[in-house]
Amino acid sequence: MSLRNLLRTATRAEHDRVDALGESFDLASQAGYGAFLHGHALALPALEAQVLAHGPHPDHWPLKRRTEALRQDLAALGQEPPRALAAPDLPSRSMRLGALYVIEGSRLGGMLLSRRLAAVQPDAPRAYLDHDAGPGYWRDFLAWLEDEPDPVGHADHAVEGARRAFAFYAAAFERAAAGRP
Repeated sequence: MSLRNLLRTATRAEHDRVDALGESFDLASQAGYGAFLHGHALALPALEAQVLAHGPHPDHWPLKRRTEALRQDLAALGQEPPRALAAPDLPSRSMRLGALYVIEGSRLGGMLLSRRLAAVQPDAPRAYLDHDAGPGYWRDFLAWLEDEPDPVGHADHAVEGARRAFAFYAAAFERAAAGRP
């Protein structure tokens, strides 16, 4: 089984939980969309920083950071970005690779949500959701993931890293939904 398929299969429940939490925000209202972005802002900056500081990532990945786009959208809504939560412990390269899979998967989901948001709030800021990495990026990322030699013997670490990243996003969404900073 490919690493992508293993990650997708092994983290299906965690992925579904995060999707359900994300979908609970009312994107048709400015307050709901702001809370949705707030949830992302509690998680994404810490995960991006950890992966950038310690790897692994494709050479071009640092150019694809979305934290600044997220801050711009919050500012456009008149919100200060919250202080990000402390990132989960991801001590191995394989665990960070699993977390990177979650980060990049959320980019793909963001592109889909952007279309939904445009239908209900055409003027809402969408720099974060629209911050795709160009045509074929997800496919290129998955090809890079499959070529990454480190997790071959450590796939269980990659799965654990993805699970921790999903749990981190879930906790951030729960805080945002409860209106907690």
